Amino acid sequence: MEEDKALAWLGRKIGWGFTPGQFDAWSRMGVERVIDRLVEPEDHAVPGRGDRFEGVDRSDDRSQRMARLATLGWIENAVTSPRPLETFMEFFWSDFFGVSFRVVRPRNLMLPYMNRLARLSLGNFANLLRAISREPAMLDFLDGGRNTQKSPNENYARELLELYSVGVGNFDEDDVYAASRALTGWHLDRGTGNVEFRPDDHDDSHQELLGASEVNNLFNVVTAAIEHPATAPRIVGLLAQAILGPDYDERLTTRLVENFADDMEIKPVVRGLLELGVQGYATESVLEPLAWYVTARRFPMDKPTERALRVYFEQSGQPPLFPPNVGGYPAPSSYLSTSATIARLNMATHLVDRSFGPIVGRDFVRTTRNLDELAWSLGLLEGFAPATKTALGRLNPGIDRMAAAMACPDLVVV
Repeated sequence: MEEDKALAWLGRKIGWGFTPGQFDAWSRMGVERVIDRLVEPEDHAVPGRGDRFEGVDRSDDRSQRMARLATLGWIENAVTSPRPLETFMEFFWSDFFGVSFRVVRPRNLMLPYMNRLARLSLGNFANLLRAISREPAMLDFLDGGRNTQKSPNENYARELLELYSVGVGNFDEDDVYAASRALTGWHLDRGTGNVEFRPDDHDDSHQELLGASEVNNLFNVVTAAIEHPATAPRIVGLLAQAILGPDYDERLTTRLVENFADDMEIKPVVRGLLELGVQGYATESVLEPLAWYVTARRFPMDKPTERALRVYFEQSGQPPLFPPNVGGYPAPSSYLSTSATIARLNMATHLVDRSFGPIVGRDFVRTTRNLDELAWSLGLLEGFAPATKTALGRLNPGIDRMAAAMACPDLVVV
């Protein structure tokens, strides 16, 4: 892949859009250094993301208002973050694990949960799975904090096997039973948010899980799950779909799967997938509503009203931190629906309307007069598709053309 195209793919797919001057800065760095900067931001003195929930009253632990403000803070941090890959991965894991503000009580448990995902998002998968298994928000979400030897609860054990490790078809009900017994004893105090292990509530008897024997605690459960031969290809496969697109060639990731099975390190897998992407092995994929929104805001645009933002994510079907079920959000292709398309157009119109006039030294009329320059500014180096260019040409330069360009299919499909 030509270097400019590789950088455009990185910026649109992983960076969720370009800020003014960013593409030129990346061009001066080159693809290899840009990838290293994304993967190892500390080595390049890239500032941290800061508190994604700054200003949120965490004592307001049960109200919808707290959840709303926390979500707004997280979204705005995604727009302004100098570490886009970290944001990308945090959102990936929040979809993978699927814990929701809608269910968790008290709601303020979601804030440390998201912070934990961010810290561990590019670390070791075994450590991530063990940490999430005893994270307060997860213990509440899937009843892990109510799983005792006298009253076993299989909810978390089932999802750990089905969604978080080996996957459907690679375990049976005996495995669910064994995992749930080995995971007993963890208690969540909702008043303080503290988690403690209570030996008296724990079933210490040895279980057989996924072919492993003498499994009787959280550490052994996760070990049995990650060492199963189905886990490594499944996790790498999900990461590859998220980065390279749904139709990627599985043969390209064989070495990544082998290495991941040995050490469970996430960062080398992500780096390897980014390198495959810039080599031209990425397949066509759809920018999800969050990614599209960040792309639009980075153009840049003024912040929308709170109501408009809430309506946009509700209508598009992907409210951040509110996955619809334990399986997370729908597949990206679902966001090409009529409702999602209308939501994008409404949000684009709203953003352009609020931002109309001089912006970063430019004017929307002048910015939108030349369609090739407009496409370039949006990261579409090859210009708009012929049909899109024809449709945009029928609109007057300015607010209408800008809103239509931002909502067009060319910007949604990477």
